[in-house]
Amino acid sequence: MGSTGERETKRSDPCLVLKDLSIDFGGLRAVDGVNLTIEQGERRVLMGPNGAGKTTLFNLISGIYPPSRGRIFYFGKEISRYPTYRRAALGMARTYQVTNLFRCLTVAENILMACQALDRTKFVMFRTLSSCHGHMDRCNDVLKEFDLAEKRNELVKNLSHGDQRRIEVAMALTGKPRLLLLDEPAAGLSSSETQDLTVLLKKIDPAITIILIEHDMDVAFEFAERITILYQGQFLTEGTKEEIRNNATVQEIYLGAE
Repeated sequence: MGSTGERETKRSDPCLVLKDLSIDFGGLRAVDGVNLTIEQGERRVLMGPNGAGKTTLFNLISGIYPPSRGRIFYFGKEISRYPTYRRAALGMARTYQVTNLFRCLTVAENILMACQALDRTKFVMFRTLSSCHGHMDRCNDVLKEFDLAEKRNELVKNLSHGDQRRIEVAMALTGKPRLLLLDEPAAGLSSSETQDLTVLLKKIDPAITIILIEHDMDVAFEFAERITILYQGQFLTEGTKEEIRNNATVQEIYLGAE
């Protein structure tokens, strides 16, 4: 995990600032000059039609892609060229559109793997993971928090899609991140599973900043404090739920397209 010094920040610093952020893939500009400020502890939703650049923007923020132009600041520190692992050590975590779990391991084993990911014990090959008591305690806490304790010994592949989505969010939170990027966590869920997940998301520590990509309007408007709309890789507008709901351009470009 990153050093304590790396994680020290000023309370006044925004969690995340994007300045003129762009990325080109050959002749295609997938993200075009996006400027965005996310405050500490904020719940922000990114919306926009398919191809708007939302997931690509997440890939830039998390370090999967280097920007073609622009800068990224994380709690006042520029991280534009930091690799993914260093951003993770600074307290950045994310989920993906497609569930990314160890399907042949149990729920508890998946959570334990996530607990160990940012810890030096991952380099110790002669000690069982279950003997790391700190990780076991954290695993038990997370299982309880996400109502997974009764399923701790079940193989992930045997669980419902809703449970798998819940596990993925739980794994992202094991390292106690400061910024959590959630890429369509409700994708493929039933109405009841979506409601359950929304309740869980709203219970997450308010000190953790969360940016959520979501197509489900009910989830977006239930969760968001502010909403940012992207269109064709560019920033279109942002505002409160009421402002976005009543924005004629948004209704025409995005809401009408759903």
